[in-house]
Amino acid sequence: MTQEPLSPAMASRLTDEEVESLAWREIARAGRFIAQMRLFNLPILLTLAALLTYFDPAPWRVGLLGIVGLLSVAVVVRDFFWLRSRSIEVRHVPYFLSVIIAVQASLIAITGGVESPFFVILIVMTVLPAVVLGTLRRFVMFLLLPLSVVWFFTLGPLLGYLPALLPGYFSQGVDFAHNATYTLTQAAVMTVAMSLGGLVAIFLRMAITRGTRAVANARQELLSAGVGQKQELMALTGEIAHELKNPLASIQGLSSLVLKKLPQGSKEAEKMQVVLSEARRMGTTLEELLTFSRPVTRLSIAKVHLGRLLHDVVVLHEGLALKQGVTVTFKAERELSARCDPRKLKQAIANLLLNAIAATPTGGLVTLRADEDHPNGVRILVDDSGSGLSPEVKDRLFVPGITTKPEGSGIGLVIARSIAEQHGGSLTLKDRPQGGCRAELQLPPRTPQEDSEPTPEHTEDSQETPAS
Repeated sequence: MTQEPLSPAMASRLTDEEVESLAWREIARAGRFIAQMRLFNLPILLTLAALLTYFDPAPWRVGLLGIVGLLSVAVVVRDFFWLRSRSIEVRHVPYFLSVIIAVQASLIAITGGVESPFFVILIVMTVLPAVVLGTLRRFVMFLLLPLSVVWFFTLGPLLGYLPALLPGYFSQGVDFAHNATYTLTQAAVMTVAMSLGGLVAIFLRMAITRGTRAVANARQELLSAGVGQKQELMALTGEIAHELKNPLASIQGLSSLVLKKLPQGSKEAEKMQVVLSEARRMGTTLEELLTFSRPVTRLSIAKVHLGRLLHDVVVLHEGLALKQGVTVTFKAERELSARCDPRKLKQAIANLLLNAIAATPTGGLVTLRADEDHPNGVRILVDDSGSGLSPEVKDRLFVPGITTKPEGSGIGLVIARSIAEQHGGSLTLKDRPQGGCRAELQLPPRTPQEDSEPTPEHTEDSQETPAS
């Protein structure tokens, strides 16, 4: 039996890009929270800067504080609402960091330059981005930005291109900004502290990434082993079922011959009838097991007209529907087609239709419908007018062996979902508000190239057609 090969993601270890994506997904959650917290932290910092400016209200301080306050509030409020429906991506990091550094540099200028109480915050603002950036190259590129702020305010007063920035209430008659020994020493210490802090953060991030890689690879190996075992088990199940079908067919044939020779109404004939009935039931179960093992085989993809496919399924089951006293109708949008394996998709729809007929009381209605579900692709709906999903199996619908039918095997829904997922789609069951149950089989959207292919001839499938 031909089996689908394992996908590269399952068969091999994760790449560095995949591991980085996993690590970033976790870090982005914290980064998103920190970015939103600026809405609450910024007013505190601006209030403190305004209070300090109040005691030394130089016109340039007041003007700069006003400009920075208005712009930063506008940016932070905009980012807060923008992040409510989005997650932070790597490409967003330079934007957030540049805004933070610009605001911080302005507050440092307003409150005293190298002697500002906000000056030391640059160390924190270097360590945290290092964790986010994750690589040494990115960190070195970013480090140039806060270091340029440190040395700009250090060399500015010494070289004379910056005015005196220290407020009067901080100076106490001593001008440390023009003391070369003090300012250069402080700048050197800040440089070393920012560099070492960032490097430590980078090494911690690398350790987290290595741990993430080890855990992810272990998980991938377990998943690959599980998928392989499942495929082997399903293939073995199919082979066993296939081997049992031949002797079972012989038992059914011989039982039928013996039954014809026995007197009608005799106890021997009744017992042989039971044997024949049980052999037929076993044959049905074996056929379902064979179908259950088929989703691991390769798909034979073709462009299929869904109206014709639904028509064929309904025709095959109209005898059963008539026997149950159930009316079956189907409807498909004109020219609606899908790329699928027609044999497997027909089997999935047949299983859903059989369940719907069994759940519908005499005089009830079962409806099949296929339509476009933009942008999700194509959906096939099977609605019945029964009593809805049974509470005892509602949460275990797709567990093999779980069924409410006396003679059911509990495999039909599992087969239908396996076929849907093999096509890249899905299968869901839910109660209908007006009563009954709805099975929805979703197929992925077609590509433009597939849409341009000629559509097969269609039958009388554009109108609603009763089957019984």
